[in-house]
Amino acid sequence: MLFIIMSLLSLFYYCYLMFYGAGAGFELFWILLSGLSLFAKLLMKHNVLNRYIPKGIKIVLFGIFFIIITLFLAVEFFIIKDSIKHKSYDQTDYLIILGASVKGKRPSLSLRFRLEAAVDFLEENSQTRVIVSGGQGPGELITEAEAMKRYLLEQGIEEDRIIKEDQSTSTVENLKYSFSIIDKTSSNASISIVSSDFHIFRVKMLAGSFGKTVQGIPAKAFRPSLIHYYVREFFAVAKDYIFHVL
Repeated sequence: MLFIIMSLLSLFYYCYLMFYGAGAGFELFWILLSGLSLFAKLLMKHNVLNRYIPKGIKIVLFGIFFIIITLFLAVEFFIIKDSIKHKSYDQTDYLIILGASVKGKRPSLSLRFRLEAAVDFLEENSQTRVIVSGGQGPGELITEAEAMKRYLLEQGIEEDRIIKEDQSTSTVENLKYSFSIIDKTSSNASISIVSSDFHIFRVKMLAGSFGKTVQGIPAKAFRPSLIHYYVREFFAVAKDYIFHVL
């Protein structure tokens, strides 16, 4: 029954994400999980492991499964740890806001949450300059950087404090291009980065691959989709660690 319940819940969650449009390109994971849960149910029902799989292979399979689960829980621990918002943050020379999708010319909900967190920091730290980082994606009428700049101006942030980085199309490029802008003026500037709470651990990890130690400032995410975001982030961390950190 546990596998049947897991299969049904995964299918329901997939439909929920599709309804809200909150899957961010990873929705099919829940269909896959639903199918794997049914497959596991069939294996147990017909006692396949005991009847057809040699003991040595079973030990290897369970060992691999144990390692994967342990790694998943360890990474999720650090993702959650860095997602916790602090009462205050140190002033830094620069604040980088990582882009998210734009609906036409207006920030999406995720991007607006990031901008709200950024405004709070910028109002408390009047000497900090801000880099708005994000290019133009499908369905976006302006770049994410331009949408963020317009929002900050509406909130009273001075234009001469805002620097646009409007060429990036990924988190890696966000950091690479933003760090390049900063390094042109200072090689040891202090840096904070605002992104969605689940994203902060990966951002700090990638910043380290560029030789930067940054202060992460988490912005809240769309709460009903948090499970999805945190599960997806595990795979994103694994991918970026393999291809950009190692």
